Amino acid sequence: MPTAAGRPRSVDVTRGIEALYATGHWLLLQDRAGDAACVFRAMALLAPTDERSWLALGACHEALGQPSQAIQMYGTGRTLARPAVRCDVARARVLRARDCEDAAEALLEQAKEAAEALDDIALIELVAAERRF
Repeated sequence: MPTAAGRPRSVDVTRGIEALYATGHWLLLQDRAGDAACVFRAMALLAPTDERSWLALGACHEALGQPSQAIQMYGTGRTLARPAVRCDVARARVLRARDCEDAAEALLEQAKEAAEALDDIALIELVAAERRF
């Protein structure tokens, strides 16, 4: 169904999601993680399968010193935005920082397998880079 401007509604929704992402990212760069988290929550409600919202929410919680919540956001992203390789990598990074090396390595192995199944060189390299840290 077209909007008053004559554009399909899906175009408007996509633009809205992109605007939320840009706004949240800008807030995060301004060290306003709490405000950014509110924006990214709205984005996650509108587009729960968009991995970026879960990655950004996790980053906000990391910036706020809330690693457990970050792990939860990355895990939710993995569930809703499958295969969400970047969420697995981010979750592994937080787990590694909490000295949960075995759990982190298991997640990185899952991420590697998912990236290989997608045949996505950039994601394969991302996982490999994280494993080198």
